[in-house]
Amino acid sequence: MNKIEFLEILKDYLKKDFSENEINDILRDYEEYFVDGLIEGKSDMEIIEALGSPKAIANELISQIKKDGKGESSSNDRLNDKLNLLKLRIREKYNQTKDYISEKLTPNINNENHEKNRKWIQVILTILSIILIIPSIAILITLAGIGITLSGFLIAYIATIPLAVNFLKGTTETILLYTFMSMAFIGGQILAWQIYIFLISLCIKIIKNYRHWIKTRNIYINASKKKEEYDKKELEEDYYENLDTDNVKEEGDERYE
Repeated sequence: MNKIEFLEILKDYLKKDFSENEINDILRDYEEYFVDGLIEGKSDMEIIEALGSPKAIANELISQIKKDGKGESSSNDRLNDKLNLLKLRIREKYNQTKDYISEKLTPNINNENHEKNRKWIQVILTILSIILIIPSIAILITLAGIGITLSGFLIAYIATIPLAVNFLKGTTETILLYTFMSMAFIGGQILAWQIYIFLISLCIKIIKNYRHWIKTRNIYINASKKKEEYDKKELEEDYYENLDTDNVKEEGDERYE
């Protein structure tokens, strides 16, 4: 773990209990610890070992406000730190990959070959969108099927309640069994619907992010087109300007002769 990762993990722990300004002040204080340690010739790991676990530090800071518990470093805290570090590194890798792909699929209008690059990027984006259509449709159909199935189970359960009530009259054991089964069914339905809603929200988020990503690429593609038109117009103006200059010179030469 290095200084940046330490401060990021500490920031994650403090988000729930401190305001943004308070977090910035705390991080600034711990940044000073690292600066002082570097002046003394210490490495990031040595400074972190001296400071303790980010989780323990967060607990101590929170306890100062809530007056509840002490920020002692424990194996559980270290495990949480490692998990947060893993999440941080995964997020960094994801962002690096996303930035790399975005960079490769974004025409650089300052490049002389931006016209050719733009055309290739347009082809790649078109192919990518076409490829994604098939799994997208399959996922939508699957989600629709799951929604219909869940709704069907719920409607069937509601429809059988009057019949079950009439059938179970007078038998306590059966009533209890039906009650527990109903509770289990309702609990399963709630869980299933929560997962279903989460999946729908996730799909909507992915679609929105992809649309935003495509729109951003299109901004650069359109900019490349405008640059191409501007360059052509500039060349034409230079051509006619040079042509006029040549004509003036020829007229001057003829008069001189």
